[in-house]
Amino acid sequence: MEMIIDQYFCGAIFKTPECSICGNKRPKMGWHKDFSYMELEKATEWFSNENFLSKGGFGSVYRGVLKNGQRVAVKQHNGMSLQGDKEFKCEVEVLSKARHPNLVMLLGSCSEGNQKLLVYEYVCNGSLDQFLSGDIRMPRNWERRMKIALGAARGLEYLHKHNIIHRDIRPNNILITHDHESLLGDFGLAKAGYDESQNSSGNDVVGTLGYMAPEYAANGKFSTKTDVYAFGVVLLQLITGLKTTNNHPEDKSLVEWAMPLLEQRNYPRLVDKRIGDSHDFHQLFWMVEIAEKCLKKDPNKRHTMEWVAKTLGHIMEGSTDNSIDFNPIESSSYVNIGDNNNSNYSKQEDVKGKEDDKILGTEATSSCSTYRTSSSKSWSPSSSNTQEGYERKKIHLKHKGPSPNKGKLLYEEMIH
Repeated sequence: MEMIIDQYFCGAIFKTPECSICGNKRPKMGWHKDFSYMELEKATEWFSNENFLSKGGFGSVYRGVLKNGQRVAVKQHNGMSLQGDKEFKCEVEVLSKARHPNLVMLLGSCSEGNQKLLVYEYVCNGSLDQFLSGDIRMPRNWERRMKIALGAARGLEYLHKHNIIHRDIRPNNILITHDHESLLGDFGLAKAGYDESQNSSGNDVVGTLGYMAPEYAANGKFSTKTDVYAFGVVLLQLITGLKTTNNHPEDKSLVEWAMPLLEQRNYPRLVDKRIGDSHDFHQLFWMVEIAEKCLKKDPNKRHTMEWVAKTLGHIMEGSTDNSIDFNPIESSSYVNIGDNNNSNYSKQEDVKGKEDDKILGTEATSSCSTYRTSSSKSWSPSSSNTQEGYERKKIHLKHKGPSPNKGKLLYEEMIH
């Protein structure tokens, strides 16, 4: 895998480097070192039970503090089976090169004899799975759930942009700060250097049941769209507050139970009752639409993570009074929005790195900009980034189906 040369790797500063609640500070980008086993023993107080955070298939994670005061999470691999060794090498390969505000940062590693350890930045408020399971109070506030979804979407968008497929997107692997900033973690099953033009498949179907796309579970075919499907399940969980392991009628999976409700816009049965009246109805409407599109059985009918992240950003920025074109364009990561006729906007016109600058806040224009150009060229995520020669105006989102207002009336009828 080639080194990812961009502002992330070269030491850019995080937009929110410190948690406003607990004061936990994110480390500076680009810092990486080889730790000794003794250093990590001392940092975790000899891997004490008090510092135990979680346990996964290939190891346990402990909280620790380095000599310089930096809080860390130390993943200690168990047994080092062949699969465990592959996971260790994969995480080092991917995370030593990828840098993004919504990815957990790998600070270093340790390999002494049979001891294999990875050192990550410490994320202060646990995982999304802990929210869903009730170990941590699930945020009632709808805006916080939207923020979690958007952060995870941006992290996944960045991976796909750099030809990395995560292959294990699920709430356990989405970590959260007290400010509800979300970070993707656990890259042991990731595939780096993926070429979307190749038909990738294999016999080693890995991942977690309940989050596997149908084509992947059936024949091992994977692509960026398998990550999109898994993200759709996560969106569904944020909407419903349910886990994939919850019991559903007729022994259906969460997706099987929810898809008819998504298609019928049956919000009262879908929405987590803990949200109460805190949700913005229009945001909920579009969130349901996005989840449904991510969960399409046909991978060609699922959108890209670039589209998902952009659309979630528009929704949070307040573009919910408009509508969204949910028809994916084959062989393109871009979606035409608005009334323009020219659909031949070239991907080559994308200015590499500008989108990353916006996510980091290093440019004045927000990454969630609700504007598009008024030129004859069709709108694309990148076309809104080029600043020369274009007059900006609000995106008019186009939805094929019941309007939000009609949906709201239906919603009100059902709950009364």
